Amino acid sequence: MKTCSKCGAQVADDAGFCTVCGFNFAAAAAGPQGAPQGAPQGAPQPQYQQPYQQAAPSRTMYAPVNPCDKVLGIVAVMFGLFGVIVAYFGGDVNGQRSDYLRFYANEGLVLALFALIGIIPIIGWIWSIFNTVCMIIAIVYACKGQTKPVLFYGTIRIIK
Repeated sequence: MKTCSKCGAQVADDAGFCTVCGFNFAAAAAGPQGAPQGAPQGAPQPQYQQPYQQAAPSRTMYAPVNPCDKVLGIVAVMFGLFGVIVAYFGGDVNGQRSDYLRFYANEGLVLALFALIGIIPIIGWIWSIFNTVCMIIAIVYACKGQTKPVLFYGTIRIIK
């Protein structure tokens, strides 16, 4: 057994390359002058490469969402009670409703109910601005296909 001068790994005596780092023993023996006598010139020497290992995802991954469900989720948030009805019953596939649409139907219903506070003068108008910003954030999450609650709106469950 011989030792690799680059990484210190033990390799077989007849090995032309280090199995750990890929160091070329023949090129090292030839020195800086070039390849040893009788070696073919210009032919690239095979290099050992470490096997590719995929890194684990660093962020939360979401299941892919049907594009039709994304549109219905946006409709649920944007159009209040009408949008909730369309999203809740429009996403019914073979008697099953997706959790994604159920989440956004609930979020749209809660946003619509809290929008009723907007009829109160001054304080309600400020609340309406806040509610509109929350609605825009919910639309962005729906476009991305994420079921991420917007502030406290996502924690209130009316539709289960």
